[in-house]
Amino acid sequence: MIARGGESSSQTPKTISNETLDSTRTARLSLVPAAEAVSTYGGMTGATMTLAESPASTTTLAERTTAWSADFQAFLDRPSASLPRRLIVGGIAFCLVFGIMAWFGRVEEVGRATGQLVPKGETYKVEPIESGKVTRIAVKEGDVVKAGQVLVELDTELAKKEVERLEQMLSAYQFEGRQKQALLDRALLEAQTLKAIATEDAQEQRLAIAQAREKIATKRNLLTQLSLEIAAVRARKSQIKPLSAVAKRRLVQLDLEEAAHRERLKRLRAMQKEGAVSLEYIFQAEQSLRQVQQQIGLSQLQEVASTDEQLFQAEQSLRELQDRMTQSQGELSASLKEAQRLETELNQKQAQGRRMLLEAEQRIQQLKVESAQIKAKIAETKNLLASEQAKLKQRFFRAPVDGVVSRLNLKNAGEVVQPGEAIAEIAPSDAPLVLSAVLPDREAGFVKKGMPVKVKFDAYPFQDYGIISGKIVSISSDAEQNERLGTVYRVKVELDRNYVNEGRRTIRLRAGQTGSADIIIRRRRFADILFDPIRQLQRSGIDL
Repeated sequence: MIARGGESSSQTPKTISNETLDSTRTARLSLVPAAEAVSTYGGMTGATMTLAESPASTTTLAERTTAWSADFQAFLDRPSASLPRRLIVGGIAFCLVFGIMAWFGRVEEVGRATGQLVPKGETYKVEPIESGKVTRIAVKEGDVVKAGQVLVELDTELAKKEVERLEQMLSAYQFEGRQKQALLDRALLEAQTLKAIATEDAQEQRLAIAQAREKIATKRNLLTQLSLEIAAVRARKSQIKPLSAVAKRRLVQLDLEEAAHRERLKRLRAMQKEGAVSLEYIFQAEQSLRQVQQQIGLSQLQEVASTDEQLFQAEQSLRELQDRMTQSQGELSASLKEAQRLETELNQKQAQGRRMLLEAEQRIQQLKVESAQIKAKIAETKNLLASEQAKLKQRFFRAPVDGVVSRLNLKNAGEVVQPGEAIAEIAPSDAPLVLSAVLPDREAGFVKKGMPVKVKFDAYPFQDYGIISGKIVSISSDAEQNERLGTVYRVKVELDRNYVNEGRRTIRLRAGQTGSADIIIRRRRFADILFDPIRQLQRSGIDL
Protein backbone atom coordinates (compact mmCIF):
# COMPACT_ATOMS: atom_id res chain seq x y z
CA MET A 1 0.00 0.00 0.00
CA ILE A 2 2.80 2.33 0.95
CA ALA A 3 4.71 1.40 -2.10
CA ARG A 4 1.60 1.91 -4.16
CA GLY A 5 0.98 5.15 -2.39
CA GLY A 6 4.54 6.18 -2.87
CA GLU A 7 4.32 5.21 -6.44
CA SER A 8 1.16 7.11 -6.71
CA SER A 9 2.56 10.17 -5.02
CA SER A 10 5.68 10.00 -7.06
CA GLN A 11 3.62 9.97 -10.20
CA THR A 12 1.30 12.78 -9.15
CA PRO A 13 3.23 15.66 -10.70
CA LYS A 14 3.38 13.78 -13.90
CA THR A 15 -0.34 13.12 -13.76
CA ILE A 16 -1.15 16.76 -13.02
CA SER A 17 1.04 17.81 -15.90
CA ASN A 18 -0.85 15.51 -18.26
CA GLU A 19 -4.19 16.78 -16.95
CA THR A 20 -3.12 20.34 -17.46
CA LEU A 21 -2.06 19.53 -21.02
CA ASP A 22 -5.37 17.79 -21.68
CA SER A 23 -7.33 20.75 -20.28
CA THR A 24 -5.37 23.16 -22.45
CA ARG A 25 -6.06 21.05 -25.51
CA THR A 26 -9.72 20.89 -24.58
CA ALA A 27 -9.84 24.69 -24.23
CA ARG A 28 -8.25 25.10 -27.63
CA LEU A 29 -10.77 22.79 -29.20
CA SER A 30 -13.67 24.35 -27.40
CA LEU A 31 -13.07 28.04 -28.14
CA VAL A 32 -12.56 29.65 -31.53
CA PRO A 33 -10.61 32.93 -31.52
CA ALA A 34 -12.68 36.05 -32.00
CA ALA A 35 -10.55 37.15 -34.92
CA GLU A 36 -11.56 33.97 -36.76
CA ALA A 37 -15.20 34.16 -35.73
CA VAL A 38 -16.06 37.35 -37.59
CA SER A 39 -18.79 36.71 -40.11
CA THR A 40 -20.22 39.15 -42.62
CA TYR A 41 -23.71 38.97 -44.07
CA GLY A 42 -25.45 41.69 -45.89
CA GLY A 43 -22.89 44.25 -44.86
CA MET A 44 -23.39 43.67 -41.07
CA THR A 45 -20.56 42.04 -39.23
CA GLY A 46 -20.82 40.14 -35.94
CA ALA A 47 -18.23 38.49 -33.76
CA THR A 48 -19.42 35.20 -32.31
CA MET A 49 -17.84 32.63 -30.05
CA THR A 50 -18.40 29.24 -31.59
CA LEU A 51 -18.03 25.93 -29.75
CA ALA A 52 -16.03 23.41 -31.69
CA GLU A 53 -18.16 20.52 -32.48
CA SER A 54 -16.69 17.17 -31.50
CA PRO A 55 -17.18 14.23 -33.77
CA ALA A 56 -20.34 12.30 -33.23
CA SER A 57 -19.89 9.23 -31.08
CA THR A 58 -22.16 6.32 -30.39
CA THR A 59 -20.21 5.06 -27.35
CA THR A 60 -21.80 5.34 -23.94
CA LEU A 61 -20.45 7.30 -21.00
CA ALA A 62 -19.32 4.16 -19.25
CA GLU A 63 -17.44 3.06 -22.32
CA ARG A 64 -15.82 6.49 -22.65
CA THR A 65 -14.95 6.39 -18.92
CA THR A 66 -13.29 3.03 -19.18
CA ALA A 67 -11.39 4.33 -22.22
CA TRP A 68 -9.69 7.10 -20.18
CA SER A 69 -6.09 6.62 -19.07
CA ALA A 70 -5.25 5.50 -15.60
CA ASP A 71 -3.52 8.80 -14.84
CA PHE A 72 -6.48 10.85 -15.88
CA GLN A 73 -8.80 8.57 -13.97
CA ALA A 74 -6.64 9.04 -10.94
CA PHE A 75 -6.76 12.83 -11.46
CA LEU A 76 -10.52 12.71 -11.59
CA ASP A 77 -10.71 10.56 -8.55
CA ARG A 78 -8.26 12.73 -6.60
CA PRO A 79 -8.23 16.33 -7.97
CA SER A 80 -5.27 18.50 -7.10
CA ALA A 81 -5.63 20.95 -4.29
CA SER A 82 -4.40 23.79 -6.54
CA LEU A 83 -6.94 23.10 -9.29
CA PRO A 84 -9.60 25.58 -8.12
CA ARG A 85 -7.02 28.28 -7.76
CA ARG A 86 -5.65 27.53 -11.19
CA LEU A 87 -9.14 27.58 -12.66
CA ILE A 88 -9.86 30.93 -11.05
CA VAL A 89 -6.58 32.38 -12.26
CA GLY A 90 -7.20 30.99 -15.73
CA GLY A 91 -10.72 32.44 -15.79
CA ILE A 92 -9.48 35.82 -14.63
CA ALA A 93 -6.72 35.74 -17.24
CA PHE A 94 -9.20 34.74 -19.91
CA CYS A 95 -11.60 37.52 -18.96
CA LEU A 96 -8.74 40.01 -18.84
CA VAL A 97 -7.50 38.97 -22.28
CA PHE A 98 -11.04 38.94 -23.64
CA GLY A 99 -11.72 42.41 -22.17
CA ILE A 100 -8.53 43.80 -23.63
CA MET A 101 -9.38 42.28 -27.01
CA ALA A 102 -12.97 43.54 -26.79
CA TRP A 103 -11.81 47.06 -25.94
CA PHE A 104 -8.86 47.41 -28.21
CA GLY A 105 -9.72 44.83 -30.85
CA ARG A 106 -11.31 46.12 -34.06
CA VAL A 107 -13.73 44.46 -36.39
CA GLU A 108 -14.09 45.60 -40.00
CA GLU A 109 -17.65 46.04 -41.22
CA VAL A 110 -17.80 45.22 -44.89
CA GLY A 111 -20.40 46.56 -47.30
CA ARG A 112 -21.07 44.60 -50.44
CA ALA A 113 -22.01 46.26 -53.73
CA THR A 114 -23.11 44.05 -56.63
CA GLY A 115 -23.04 45.03 -60.26
CA GLN A 116 -21.37 44.46 -63.58
CA LEU A 117 -18.46 45.69 -65.64
CA VAL A 118 -19.15 48.66 -67.90
CA PRO A 119 -16.83 50.86 -69.97
CA LYS A 120 -15.53 53.87 -68.12
CA GLY A 121 -16.07 57.42 -69.19
CA GLU A 122 -18.89 59.60 -70.44
CA THR A 123 -21.94 57.54 -71.30
CA TYR A 124 -24.36 58.18 -74.12
CA LYS A 125 -27.81 58.87 -72.75
CA VAL A 126 -30.83 57.67 -74.70
CA GLU A 127 -33.72 60.10 -74.17
CA PRO A 128 -37.16 60.22 -75.83
CA ILE A 129 -38.25 63.35 -77.67
CA GLU A 130 -41.92 62.77 -77.00
CA SER A 131 -43.91 60.71 -74.58
CA GLY A 132 -45.05 57.19 -75.37
CA LYS A 133 -45.84 53.77 -74.00
CA VAL A 134 -43.13 51.12 -74.03
CA THR A 135 -44.12 48.01 -75.98
CA ARG A 136 -40.82 46.12 -75.99
CA ILE A 137 -37.57 46.18 -74.03
CA ALA A 138 -34.96 44.44 -76.17
CA VAL A 139 -31.96 44.60 -73.83
CA LYS A 140 -31.05 44.53 -70.18
CA GLU A 141 -28.31 46.15 -68.17
CA GLY A 142 -24.90 44.76 -69.02
CA ASP A 143 -25.81 43.66 -72.54
CA VAL A 144 -23.24 44.33 -75.22
CA VAL A 145 -24.86 46.24 -78.08
CA LYS A 146 -23.85 47.40 -81.52
CA ALA A 147 -24.42 50.86 -82.92
CA GLY A 148 -27.95 51.03 -84.32
CA GLN A 149 -29.23 48.06 -82.36
CA VAL A 150 -32.77 48.49 -81.04
CA LEU A 151 -32.86 48.98 -77.28
CA VAL A 152 -36.46 49.93 -76.55
CA GLU A 153 -39.53 50.17 -78.74
CA LEU A 154 -42.47 52.48 -78.07
CA ASP A 155 -46.03 52.08 -79.31
CA THR A 156 -45.92 52.67 -83.09
CA GLU A 157 -49.55 52.04 -84.09
CA LEU A 158 -50.60 55.70 -84.41
CA ALA A 159 -47.29 56.69 -86.01
CA LYS A 160 -47.56 53.89 -88.58
CA LYS A 161 -51.15 54.87 -89.42
CA GLU A 162 -50.09 58.48 -89.86
CA VAL A 163 -47.17 57.44 -92.08
CA GLU A 164 -49.49 55.25 -94.18
CA ARG A 165 -52.00 58.10 -94.49
CA LEU A 166 -49.30 60.54 -95.58
CA GLU A 167 -47.88 57.98 -98.03
CA GLN A 168 -51.34 57.59 -99.58
CA MET A 169 -51.72 61.37 -99.76
CA LEU A 170 -48.28 61.66 -101.31
CA SER A 171 -49.11 58.99 -103.90
CA ALA A 172 -52.38 60.77 -104.76
CA TYR A 173 -50.63 64.15 -105.04
CA GLN A 174 -47.85 62.64 -107.15
CA PHE A 175 -50.41 61.03 -109.46
CA GLU A 176 -52.27 64.33 -109.74
CA GLY A 177 -48.96 66.10 -110.29
CA ARG A 178 -48.10 63.72 -113.14
CA GLN A 179 -51.52 64.38 -114.68
CA LYS A 180 -51.06 68.14 -114.37
CA GLN A 181 -47.58 67.86 -115.83
CA ALA A 182 -48.94 65.82 -118.74
CA LEU A 183 -51.65 68.44 -119.33
CA LEU A 184 -49.04 71.18 -119.07
CA ASP A 185 -46.75 69.43 -121.54
CA ARG A 186 -49.71 68.93 -123.87
CA ALA A 187 -50.72 72.59 -123.54
CA LEU A 188 -47.14 73.70 -124.21
CA LEU A 189 -47.02 71.45 -127.27
CA GLU A 190 -50.37 72.79 -128.48
CA ALA A 191 -49.16 76.35 -127.93
CA GLN A 192 -45.99 75.62 -129.86
CA THR A 193 -48.06 73.99 -132.62
CA LEU A 194 -50.46 76.95 -132.74
CA LYS A 195 -47.54 79.33 -132.84
CA ALA A 196 -45.90 77.34 -135.62
CA ILE A 197 -49.17 77.14 -137.60
CA ALA A 198 -49.84 80.85 -137.06
CA THR A 199 -46.30 81.68 -138.14
CA GLU A 200 -46.58 79.47 -141.21
CA ASP A 201 -50.02 80.86 -142.13
CA ALA A 202 -48.75 84.39 -141.62
CA GLN A 203 -45.78 83.66 -143.84
CA GLU A 204 -48.07 82.20 -146.51
CA GLN A 205 -50.44 85.15 -146.21
CA ARG A 206 -47.58 87.61 -146.37
CA LEU A 207 -46.20 85.77 -149.39
CA ALA A 208 -49.63 85.92 -151.07
CA ILE A 209 -49.93 89.59 -150.15
CA ALA A 210 -46.45 90.23 -151.51
CA GLN A 211 -47.37 88.42 -154.72
CA ALA A 212 -50.61 90.42 -154.94
CA ARG A 213 -48.72 93.63 -154.35
CA GLU A 214 -46.17 92.61 -156.94
CA LYS A 215 -49.02 91.90 -159.34
CA ILE A 216 -50.54 95.26 -158.48
CA ALA A 217 -47.22 96.93 -159.15
CA THR A 218 -46.96 95.06 -162.45
CA LYS A 219 -50.49 96.09 -163.40
CA ARG A 220 -49.74 99.64 -162.43
CA ASN A 221 -46.59 99.60 -164.51
CA LEU A 222 -48.59 98.10 -167.37
CA LEU A 223 -51.24 100.78 -166.99
CA THR A 224 -48.56 103.40 -166.93
CA GLN A 225 -47.05 101.92 -170.07
CA LEU A 226 -50.48 101.70 -171.73
CA SER A 227 -51.17 105.26 -170.74
CA LEU A 228 -47.92 106.26 -172.33
CA GLU A 229 -48.71 104.24 -175.46
CA ILE A 230 -52.22 105.71 -175.64
CA ALA A 231 -50.75 109.14 -175.26
CA ALA A 232 -48.25 108.33 -177.99
CA VAL A 233 -51.00 107.00 -180.28
CA ARG A 234 -53.12 110.02 -179.58
CA ALA A 235 -50.18 112.26 -180.31
CA ARG A 236 -49.53 110.36 -183.51
CA LYS A 237 -53.20 110.56 -184.41
CA SER A 238 -53.15 114.25 -183.76
CA GLN A 239 -50.17 114.44 -186.06
CA ILE A 240 -51.83 112.30 -188.76
CA LYS A 241 -55.04 114.38 -188.92
CA PRO A 242 -53.31 117.55 -190.19
CA LEU A 243 -51.55 115.53 -192.86
CA SER A 244 -54.87 114.18 -194.01
CA ALA A 245 -56.35 117.70 -194.24
CA VAL A 246 -53.36 118.91 -196.28
CA ALA A 247 -53.69 115.96 -198.59
CA LYS A 248 -57.35 116.64 -198.99
CA ARG A 249 -56.73 120.30 -199.66
CA ARG A 250 -54.12 119.41 -202.22
CA LEU A 251 -56.53 116.96 -203.76
CA VAL A 252 -59.18 119.69 -203.89
CA GLN A 253 -56.64 121.99 -205.44
CA LEU A 254 -55.77 119.34 -208.00
CA ASP A 255 -59.45 118.87 -208.67
CA LEU A 256 -59.76 122.57 -209.26
CA GLU A 257 -56.75 122.51 -211.53
CA GLU A 258 -58.28 119.58 -213.39
CA ALA A 259 -61.52 121.49 -213.79
CA ALA A 260 -59.58 124.52 -215.00
CA HIS A 261 -57.62 122.42 -217.48
CA ARG A 262 -60.86 120.84 -218.69
CA GLU A 263 -62.46 124.27 -219.13
CA ARG A 264 -59.39 125.55 -221.01
CA LEU A 265 -59.35 122.44 -223.19
CA LYS A 266 -63.05 122.96 -223.92
CA ARG A 267 -62.46 126.56 -224.91
CA LEU A 268 -59.45 125.62 -227.00
CA ARG A 269 -61.48 122.97 -228.85
CA ALA A 270 -64.20 125.47 -229.47
CA MET A 271 -61.63 127.93 -230.72
CA GLN A 272 -60.01 125.21 -232.86
CA LYS A 273 -63.27 124.53 -234.50
CA GLU A 274 -63.37 128.16 -235.24
CA GLY A 275 -59.83 127.78 -236.31
CA ALA A 276 -58.61 130.23 -233.91
CA VAL A 277 -55.98 128.01 -232.40
CA SER A 278 -53.85 125.25 -233.65
CA LEU A 279 -54.05 121.59 -232.68
CA GLU A 280 -50.76 121.98 -230.91
CA TYR A 281 -52.34 124.16 -228.25
CA ILE A 282 -55.12 121.60 -227.87
CA PHE A 283 -52.55 118.83 -227.57
CA GLN A 284 -50.66 120.76 -224.83
CA ALA A 285 -53.88 121.48 -222.98
CA GLU A 286 -54.83 117.82 -223.08
CA GLN A 287 -51.31 116.95 -221.96
CA SER A 288 -51.60 119.32 -218.96
CA LEU A 289 -55.01 117.88 -218.11
CA ARG A 290 -53.61 114.38 -218.10
CA GLN A 291 -50.76 115.46 -215.82
CA VAL A 292 -53.17 117.02 -213.36
CA GLN A 293 -55.33 113.93 -213.45
CA GLN A 294 -52.26 111.79 -212.83
CA GLN A 295 -51.29 113.96 -209.89
CA ILE A 296 -54.80 113.65 -208.50
CA GLY A 297 -54.66 109.91 -208.87
CA LEU A 298 -51.29 109.72 -207.27
CA SER A 299 -52.38 112.00 -204.46
CA GLN A 300 -55.42 109.89 -203.86
CA LEU A 301 -53.38 106.74 -203.92
CA GLN A 302 -50.49 107.89 -201.80
CA GLU A 303 -51.15 110.72 -199.45
CA VAL A 304 -54.82 110.36 -198.66
CA ALA A 305 -54.79 106.58 -198.52
CA SER A 306 -51.61 106.53 -196.43
CA THR A 307 -52.92 109.15 -194.07
CA ASP A 308 -56.24 107.45 -193.67
CA GLU A 309 -54.52 104.12 -193.13
CA GLN A 310 -52.23 105.58 -190.51
CA LEU A 311 -55.12 107.30 -188.85
CA PHE A 312 -57.11 104.06 -188.88
CA GLN A 313 -54.22 102.13 -187.47
CA ALA A 314 -53.69 104.77 -184.80
CA GLU A 315 -57.34 104.69 -183.83
CA GLN A 316 -57.30 100.88 -183.82
CA SER A 317 -54.15 100.85 -181.65
CA LEU A 318 -55.74 103.40 -179.40
CA ARG A 319 -58.84 101.25 -179.01
CA GLU A 320 -56.71 98.19 -178.30
CA LEU A 321 -54.63 100.09 -175.78
CA GLN A 322 -57.76 101.45 -174.15
CA ASP A 323 -59.21 97.95 -174.01
CA ARG A 324 -56.02 96.63 -172.49
CA MET A 325 -55.93 99.52 -170.09
CA THR A 326 -59.53 98.88 -169.10
CA GLN A 327 -58.70 95.21 -168.62
CA SER A 328 -55.55 96.06 -166.69
CA GLN A 329 -57.47 98.50 -164.53
CA GLY A 330 -59.97 95.77 -163.81
CA GLU A 331 -57.19 93.35 -163.02
CA LEU A 332 -55.51 96.02 -160.89
CA SER A 333 -58.73 96.61 -159.04
CA ALA A 334 -59.13 92.86 -158.55
CA SER A 335 -55.52 92.61 -157.38
CA LEU A 336 -56.07 95.48 -154.97
CA LYS A 337 -59.18 93.79 -153.63
CA GLU A 338 -57.29 90.48 -153.37
CA ALA A 339 -54.42 92.16 -151.57
CA GLN A 340 -56.86 93.89 -149.25
CA ARG A 341 -58.66 90.58 -148.68
CA LEU A 342 -55.37 88.84 -147.97
CA GLU A 343 -54.33 91.58 -145.56
CA THR A 344 -57.70 91.44 -143.84
CA GLU A 345 -57.47 87.66 -143.68
CA LEU A 346 -53.91 87.95 -142.36
CA ASN A 347 -55.04 90.37 -139.69
CA GLN A 348 -57.93 88.09 -138.80
CA LYS A 349 -55.69 85.04 -138.66
CA GLN A 350 -53.13 86.93 -136.63
CA ALA A 351 -55.82 88.12 -134.26
CA GLN A 352 -57.25 84.61 -134.05
CA GLY A 353 -53.76 83.19 -133.56
CA ARG A 354 -53.02 85.74 -130.85
CA ARG A 355 -56.33 84.95 -129.18
CA MET A 356 -55.67 81.22 -129.35
CA LEU A 357 -52.11 81.72 -128.13
CA LEU A 358 -53.38 83.94 -125.34
CA GLU A 359 -55.90 81.29 -124.35
CA ALA A 360 -53.16 78.67 -124.55
CA GLU A 361 -50.86 80.85 -122.44
CA GLN A 362 -53.63 81.39 -119.92
CA ARG A 363 -54.25 77.66 -119.84
CA ILE A 364 -50.52 77.05 -119.47
CA GLN A 365 -50.29 79.60 -116.67
CA GLN A 366 -53.27 78.02 -114.94
CA LEU A 367 -51.73 74.58 -115.30
CA LYS A 368 -48.41 75.93 -114.06
CA VAL A 369 -50.12 77.42 -111.01
CA GLU A 370 -51.99 74.16 -110.38
CA SER A 371 -48.81 72.18 -110.95
CA ALA A 372 -46.92 74.48 -108.57
CA GLN A 373 -49.68 74.04 -106.00
CA ILE A 374 -49.49 70.26 -106.41
CA LYS A 375 -45.70 70.42 -106.12
CA ALA A 376 -46.05 72.52 -102.98
CA LYS A 377 -48.50 69.97 -101.57
CA ILE A 378 -46.11 67.17 -102.54
CA ALA A 379 -43.20 68.97 -100.88
CA GLU A 380 -45.29 69.70 -97.79
CA THR A 381 -46.52 66.11 -97.66
CA LYS A 382 -42.95 64.86 -98.11
CA ASN A 383 -41.84 67.05 -95.24
CA LEU A 384 -44.71 65.81 -93.09
CA LEU A 385 -43.97 62.24 -94.15
CA ALA A 386 -40.27 62.67 -93.39
CA SER A 387 -41.20 64.18 -90.03
CA GLU A 388 -43.59 61.33 -89.24
CA GLN A 389 -41.07 58.76 -90.45
CA ALA A 390 -38.48 60.41 -88.22
CA LYS A 391 -40.98 60.27 -85.36
CA LEU A 392 -41.63 56.63 -86.19
CA LYS A 393 -37.89 55.96 -86.14
CA GLN A 394 -37.73 57.82 -82.86
CA ARG A 395 -40.18 55.28 -81.46
CA PHE A 396 -37.29 52.83 -81.78
CA PHE A 397 -34.48 53.76 -79.42
CA ARG A 398 -31.19 52.52 -80.83
CA ALA A 399 -27.68 52.33 -79.47
CA PRO A 400 -25.71 55.39 -80.61
CA VAL A 401 -22.37 53.57 -80.41
CA ASP A 402 -20.92 50.15 -79.87
CA GLY A 403 -20.83 49.55 -76.16
CA VAL A 404 -22.56 48.18 -73.11
CA VAL A 405 -25.91 49.06 -71.57
CA SER A 406 -24.62 50.59 -68.37
CA ARG A 407 -28.02 51.68 -67.14
CA LEU A 408 -31.61 50.86 -68.05
CA ASN A 409 -34.36 52.78 -66.30
CA LEU A 410 -37.21 50.63 -67.61
CA LYS A 411 -38.44 47.52 -65.92
CA ASN A 412 -41.49 46.30 -67.82
CA ALA A 413 -43.36 46.92 -71.06
CA GLY A 414 -46.30 49.26 -70.67
CA GLU A 415 -44.40 51.99 -68.85
CA VAL A 416 -44.83 55.53 -70.16
CA VAL A 417 -41.72 57.56 -70.89
CA GLN A 418 -41.57 61.35 -70.91
CA PRO A 419 -39.44 63.73 -73.01
CA GLY A 420 -36.02 64.42 -71.55
CA GLU A 421 -36.15 61.37 -69.31
CA ALA A 422 -33.09 59.18 -69.82
CA ILE A 423 -34.29 55.64 -70.36
CA ALA A 424 -30.87 54.09 -70.94
CA GLU A 425 -27.18 54.87 -70.90
CA ILE A 426 -24.65 53.31 -73.26
CA ALA A 427 -20.99 53.17 -72.32
CA PRO A 428 -18.57 53.00 -75.29
CA SER A 429 -16.90 49.64 -75.79
CA ASP A 430 -13.42 51.08 -76.31
CA ALA A 431 -13.31 52.68 -72.84
CA PRO A 432 -11.56 51.03 -69.86
CA LEU A 433 -13.78 48.86 -67.67
CA VAL A 434 -15.18 49.84 -64.30
CA LEU A 435 -17.55 47.98 -62.02
CA SER A 436 -20.93 49.71 -61.92
CA ALA A 437 -22.61 48.40 -58.77
CA VAL A 438 -25.49 49.20 -56.44
CA LEU A 439 -25.00 49.63 -52.70
CA PRO A 440 -27.81 49.39 -50.11
CA ASP A 441 -28.93 52.65 -48.61
CA ARG A 442 -27.94 51.63 -45.04
CA GLU A 443 -24.31 51.25 -46.10
CA ALA A 444 -24.01 54.06 -48.62
CA GLY A 445 -23.64 56.74 -45.95
CA PHE A 446 -20.27 55.32 -44.86
CA VAL A 447 -18.83 55.06 -48.38
CA LYS A 448 -16.64 57.81 -49.77
CA LYS A 449 -14.83 58.37 -53.00
CA GLY A 450 -11.36 56.85 -53.06
CA MET A 451 -12.07 54.05 -50.56
CA PRO A 452 -10.35 50.74 -51.40
CA VAL A 453 -12.42 47.73 -52.39
CA LYS A 454 -11.91 44.05 -53.14
CA VAL A 455 -13.70 42.83 -56.25
CA LYS A 456 -14.81 39.26 -56.90
CA PHE A 457 -16.31 38.12 -60.18
CA ASP A 458 -19.05 35.52 -60.47
CA ALA A 459 -17.48 34.00 -63.57
CA TYR A 460 -14.10 33.57 -61.86
CA PRO A 461 -14.27 32.12 -58.31
CA PHE A 462 -11.88 34.05 -56.10
CA GLN A 463 -10.58 30.78 -54.57
CA ASP A 464 -9.09 29.94 -57.97
CA TYR A 465 -8.58 33.31 -59.65
CA GLY A 466 -8.00 35.59 -56.70
CA ILE A 467 -9.40 38.98 -55.81
CA ILE A 468 -8.82 42.20 -57.78
CA SER A 469 -8.20 45.39 -55.85
CA GLY A 470 -9.77 48.68 -56.78
CA LYS A 471 -11.11 51.96 -55.48
CA ILE A 472 -14.36 53.86 -55.57
CA VAL A 473 -14.29 56.62 -58.20
CA SER A 474 -17.89 57.89 -58.02
CA ILE A 475 -21.06 57.66 -55.94
CA SER A 476 -24.44 58.66 -57.34
CA SER A 477 -26.11 61.64 -55.69
CA ASP A 478 -29.62 60.27 -56.20
CA ALA A 479 -30.99 57.04 -54.85
CA GLU A 480 -32.67 54.39 -56.97
CA GLN A 481 -35.21 51.71 -56.26
CA ASN A 482 -34.11 48.13 -56.63
CA GLU A 483 -36.61 45.27 -56.54
CA ARG A 484 -34.32 43.07 -54.44
CA LEU A 485 -32.38 45.54 -52.31
CA GLY A 486 -34.84 48.41 -52.00
CA THR A 487 -33.29 51.87 -51.97
CA VAL A 488 -29.77 51.76 -53.38
CA TYR A 489 -27.04 54.08 -54.56
CA ARG A 490 -24.92 53.45 -57.62
CA VAL A 491 -21.16 53.36 -57.20
CA LYS A 492 -18.40 52.90 -59.74
CA VAL A 493 -15.24 51.01 -58.89
CA GLU A 494 -12.02 51.43 -60.84
CA LEU A 495 -9.99 48.21 -61.06
CA ASP A 496 -6.25 47.97 -60.62
CA ARG A 497 -6.16 45.52 -63.52
CA ASN A 498 -8.64 44.30 -66.11
CA TYR A 499 -7.67 40.65 -66.17
CA VAL A 500 -7.42 37.54 -64.02
CA ASN A 501 -4.74 34.89 -64.09
CA GLU A 502 -5.29 31.19 -64.55
CA GLY A 503 -1.86 29.74 -64.06
CA ARG A 504 0.25 31.34 -66.73
CA ARG A 505 -2.73 32.29 -68.86
CA THR A 506 -4.17 35.80 -68.69
CA ILE A 507 -7.93 36.14 -69.11
CA ARG A 508 -9.18 39.62 -69.88
CA LEU A 509 -12.38 40.80 -68.31
CA ARG A 510 -15.29 41.71 -70.57
CA ALA A 511 -18.02 44.27 -70.25
CA GLY A 512 -21.22 42.87 -68.83
CA GLN A 513 -19.57 40.38 -66.47
CA THR A 514 -21.12 40.49 -63.00
CA GLY A 515 -19.29 40.72 -59.71
CA SER A 516 -19.33 42.11 -56.21
CA ALA A 517 -17.20 44.69 -54.46
CA ASP A 518 -16.44 44.35 -50.74
CA ILE A 519 -16.01 47.79 -49.20
CA ILE A 520 -14.66 48.31 -45.67
CA ILE A 521 -17.24 50.85 -44.61
CA ARG A 522 -15.98 51.21 -40.97
CA ARG A 523 -13.98 49.58 -38.15
CA ARG A 524 -15.70 48.94 -34.80
CA ARG A 525 -14.55 47.64 -31.41
CA PHE A 526 -15.69 44.23 -30.18
CA ALA A 527 -17.19 45.96 -27.17
CA ASP A 528 -19.40 48.16 -29.31
CA ILE A 529 -20.64 45.14 -31.18
CA LEU A 530 -21.31 43.26 -27.93
CA PHE A 531 -23.19 46.19 -26.45
CA ASP A 532 -25.25 46.91 -29.61
CA PRO A 533 -28.21 44.78 -28.46
CA ILE A 534 -28.26 46.61 -25.12
CA ARG A 535 -28.18 50.00 -26.86
CA GLN A 536 -30.99 48.95 -29.19
CA LEU A 537 -33.08 47.91 -26.20
CA GLN A 538 -32.37 51.24 -24.52
CA ARG A 539 -33.34 53.14 -27.70
CA SER A 540 -36.54 51.12 -27.70
CA GLY A 541 -37.36 52.50 -24.25
CA ILE A 542 -36.59 49.41 -22.15
CA ASP A 543 -34.80 50.12 -18.89
CA LEU A 544 -32.10 47.65 -17.95
